Amino acid sequence: MAEKTTLGAQPHNVSIEDDIHNATATPSVTDSSELDDSYAIYKGHENQDVDPAEAKRVLRKIDIRILTVLFVTYLLQYLDKNGINYASVYGLQKGTHLHGQQYSWLSSIFYFGYMVAQYPAGYLLQRLPIGKVLSCTTIAWGVILLTTPACTSFAGIATNRFLLGFVESAINPGFVLIMGMWYTAKEQPVRLETYYCTNGIATMFGGLIGYAVGHITTGLPRWMYVFLIFGALSTAWGLVSLFVLPDSPSTAKFLTSQEQFIAVDRVARNRQGIKNRVFRKYQMVQTFQDPKTYILFIMALAAQIPNAAITSVSYSPAT
Repeated sequence: MAEKTTLGAQPHNVSIEDDIHNATATPSVTDSSELDDSYAIYKGHENQDVDPAEAKRVLRKIDIRILTVLFVTYLLQYLDKNGINYASVYGLQKGTHLHGQQYSWLSSIFYFGYMVAQYPAGYLLQRLPIGKVLSCTTIAWGVILLTTPACTSFAGIATNRFLLGFVESAINPGFVLIMGMWYTAKEQPVRLETYYCTNGIATMFGGLIGYAVGHITTGLPRWMYVFLIFGALSTAWGLVSLFVLPDSPSTAKFLTSQEQFIAVDRVARNRQGIKNRVFRKYQMVQTFQDPKTYILFIMALAAQIPNAAITSVSYSPAT
């Protein structure tokens, strides 16, 4: 059985070529609902040769469209979840009547929502069009941010932060799935770093917005503007993403029919599938048996513990 290679834990999966072999060799055994989403387009061009120059041109088109959306979305996601730090400079604690350790709990509560949503987020990403799920998620967290200024108590803003973490939980696993759908294993690391580097860019960009908010002297309390600005940007971008982020190579409108096949063929030749909605228990077992699963878990845990202390900062209200 072939492997589906993605970043992170790498469970074995059925590639498109395996689907074709199984469907051809034993058509009575293979249910059409278990085939890869791009099986039909791959089968229709199965014996067609692909010009390497044309494949590179298609890859450039994919980079321009897919990486741009991932870059901006990840930038906004990092800004939004850390917006509370910028708002604290301008009186968030006073405006929401926080006392003692309540502000510190707001950072933890965000990740409680993040953890709770992991299973439903993974299920939706597998069962529904991934582009639509991620775009609607972006719109949802933008709306949640826009409602944050209405919070006047710890209970209110804690609920708001829990819901924010809940909806943002789909971004990281969703982006890893997109990497596997559009890129070969060799191409994925550089593309992942392209959008992941926005963590640093967002920190710089957020500081500039925070500085600009500090010069607002009329209207609402200044801490509210942080959430209104970030929320408006995310909501607007989510609407854009809804129309420009494709669900899969076989349905991408920015590619011609021939280019769609090339996009699928590139991944298939790397012994990968595009997307399959069928849960296979043996893949879960293989994931838990794979040492890389635990290595990546430890690496992520070690990286995020100090990251939490650095990014979750409480400031005294500005005077």
